[in-house]
Amino acid sequence: MLQKLVTILYLSGDPLPIATIANILGTTTDDVEKHIDELGVALANVGLSILRNKDELSIVTQAIQSELVDTFWKEELKGDLTPATLQVLTLVAYLGNGTREQISYIRGVQSSQSIRTLLVRGLIIRNGEVCTLTTDALKHLGITKVEDLPDYQKIHSELIEKLETTEA
Repeated sequence: MLQKLVTILYLSGDPLPIATIANILGTTTDDVEKHIDELGVALANVGLSILRNKDELSIVTQAIQSELVDTFWKEELKGDLTPATLQVLTLVAYLGNGTREQISYIRGVQSSQSIRTLLVRGLIIRNGEVCTLTTDALKHLGITKVEDLPDYQKIHSELIEKLETTEA
């Protein structure tokens, strides 16, 4: 059960309601609740903590690691965007109003870290689950609207079609 809880919380990258976790695992919220303390102990052994906010859970770094986390983010913000982060930025641009789940689905990998990097750099904003480009991102790309991107309409349509076929 602990491995499954860690997997779900890691894949999410964002807080998840306990009811959602239970549903994914095919169990009850009481069963998930019974394992939260044990999960906290297991995570502590690798420098992580379980964060509980009302009925939501997420995995976070331990407060004692804050200096290391700060160093990491400063370094992350200094360098060029990674290929993964550029891929996410491209999907945000061409999807228009894509969610983290849609972006991760299209890429085939969890995209929360790249989304966080783009948020911190001010290249995207997130309203709930929906990610969109910022004005700064448009300026950085040298365009005034996303429709100015190369082959925007064609690529946008192909991405939307791909998402619609998976929802059907």
